[in-house]
Amino acid sequence: MLNPGFSSLLRTLQFVLLVAASNWTLAQPGEPAPSQDPPPIHHSIKVLLDPLARQISVEDTISLPDRATAAEISFELNSSLTISNNSGNLQTLQGDPASPNVGINAAGGLAAPTTQYILNLPARNRGQAVLIYSGSIYDIAEQSSAEYAQSFSETAGIIGEQGVYLNQGSVWLPDFGNDLVTFDLAVEFADSASTWTAVSQGDRNGQNGWSSSVPMEEVYLIAANFTEYSQQTDEVEVLAYLRTPDPNLATKYMDATQRYLQLYEPLLGDYPYSKFALIENFWETGYGMPSFTLLGEQVIRFPFILESSYPHEILHNWWGNSVYPDYASGNWSEGLTAYLADHLFREMDGLGHEYRKEMLARYKNYVADGTDFPLAEFTSRNSAASQAVGYGKTLMLWHMLRIELGDELFLEGLRSLYQDYKYRRVSYNDIALLFSELSGTDLTAFFEQWVNRTGAPELSVAVEEANGNQARILFAQTQFGDPFSLKVPVALYYEDEAEPQIYDIDLSQKLEGVMADDYQGLQAVLVDPFFDVFRQLDREETPPTIGELFGASQIAFILPPTERQHWAQMAESFGQGVDFEILFADEIDTLPTDKSVWILGRDNPFADVVSTAVGLYGVEYSDTGVVLAGSEVVYADRSSVIIGRHPEDSELAAGWIHIDDMIAMPGMIEKLPHYGKYSYLSF
Repeated sequence: MLNPGFSSLLRTLQFVLLVAASNWTLAQPGEPAPSQDPPPIHHSIKVLLDPLARQISVEDTISLPDRATAAEISFELNSSLTISNNSGNLQTLQGDPASPNVGINAAGGLAAPTTQYILNLPARNRGQAVLIYSGSIYDIAEQSSAEYAQSFSETAGIIGEQGVYLNQGSVWLPDFGNDLVTFDLAVEFADSASTWTAVSQGDRNGQNGWSSSVPMEEVYLIAANFTEYSQQTDEVEVLAYLRTPDPNLATKYMDATQRYLQLYEPLLGDYPYSKFALIENFWETGYGMPSFTLLGEQVIRFPFILESSYPHEILHNWWGNSVYPDYASGNWSEGLTAYLADHLFREMDGLGHEYRKEMLARYKNYVADGTDFPLAEFTSRNSAASQAVGYGKTLMLWHMLRIELGDELFLEGLRSLYQDYKYRRVSYNDIALLFSELSGTDLTAFFEQWVNRTGAPELSVAVEEANGNQARILFAQTQFGDPFSLKVPVALYYEDEAEPQIYDIDLSQKLEGVMADDYQGLQAVLVDPFFDVFRQLDREETPPTIGELFGASQIAFILPPTERQHWAQMAESFGQGVDFEILFADEIDTLPTDKSVWILGRDNPFADVVSTAVGLYGVEYSDTGVVLAGSEVVYADRSSVIIGRHPEDSELAAGWIHIDDMIAMPGMIEKLPHYGKYSYLSF
């Protein structure tokens, strides 16, 4: 007998109602949960910034309570900074240690070169050190990867005439290892930047001063010639720092901040800091720091950001910027933040299943055997593959945990996670123990499977008639390796019934089956109809997309007879990092059958391959244009892209690109990798 399950719509309704009805009591803001963590290092920092000269001078008084009796301490500092004075005997070690840069905004561990020092302390100064140093930090921001939509430029730190950005990767403060820190920071500017403002996390501490008495992962220093806007809401000061004065834009963001605080505080607990600030950056970023977000000047003016990326960055103050991931065991916070921001808003509109389908499609398109890795190894995204695993798979883990426990226990667990681990690091193992204790169910195997195992289950289903008009439904896990333990929703569609019957099936073998009634009346069986399970999508579940081509490990570019030098430029750009070949259409008789293909140019003899493949979607070609979604898109003065299935292998894709004027080629090369989820585009 099958066990009835709940539809995704019902789960959505329950979740939203719980959000609205939550009324809990938490510890007061600023009270860290009791812990056995070592006491944080405290930095008392005085800074002089000369942005036009790209110079910084620092006096850092450091208290090391867990090293109170140590005769010597070791640390690293940016190699561009020179120590001029210290409170002991300083030794410089040979070599250039690789300074790890892990944190919520660490893109692939980008960090400045460092020098390692040992400071011998006199007996009277044990547990405290003073360092005075200065120098120039100027690492130009560069894009690390063009293959996914959030690929902003990155820097290990910059001090310049446009602004200042220093983070842990800048190693602008002495780095003693994995310690959490508290700090107080006072910033002064050279006369040439006398109108500038400095911003950091934590609380205001005088003019251009900030401090934090609760432990942090790192200390940020942001500065520019800002215009400041401020509102007060309950206990939180809401701020906007804009490089170009714009009171209307500032008000939009401050009002949005208040709305999202009103959403998340009843759901998770009181906001953990005394302020939240939107800061406009001088290059395009999408960073979330404790008590502020740093967004690029173009990004903040996109109208959709207020309803998409902005709540995500605010929510990071609960997950990642006050409850810190233990990066050595995997960064769980990105997936949870995406689940309770990006995914939740889609779910409240009844489209949560579409969002989860997009996550599964990204995994299928971008993650090959050679690029897959377990969640335990994810720290930050640096490619489409790392994003698909670290964000998408982690999001699905939280979704499956919610289904396993039910909405009420899931929300209670999140609130306990926040209350118990605020201002502390937490691992997947800690999370597993917390939810196991709360639910009375041992979730060790659940987390072990999804956190430490690489890959995803692949499912197939077959239905056959058994005795007495019974339907035997056979499920197979077709992936290589051992079977996964899964709870899979299955929808049975019967004749003359408007809605399907939905059941949750527990699967743990490579091949197993269940019985259902009325084989003759059974019209369809859909496995995981709402995309509730992390798995490999069947190729028939998704249309062909641009992402399939950018995620392909092998690809061929078919160049037309004309403008070959321009098309070759596109092929070289799109082929970076993969096994690709360039073929000339007038020199081959057939397309390669073992790899996806880009067919370039309207005059390409193989363009008919794509036009035939997309005919079943209602796409029609003519001498003047292409009919897409019922409207003709003309060839003249436009650049268009259409994706279809490869005629020889449905697991492969065939894409066609038309550019009417080659002056548009650089723009197409830059833009196209950011539109991976689409099947067609026209600019």
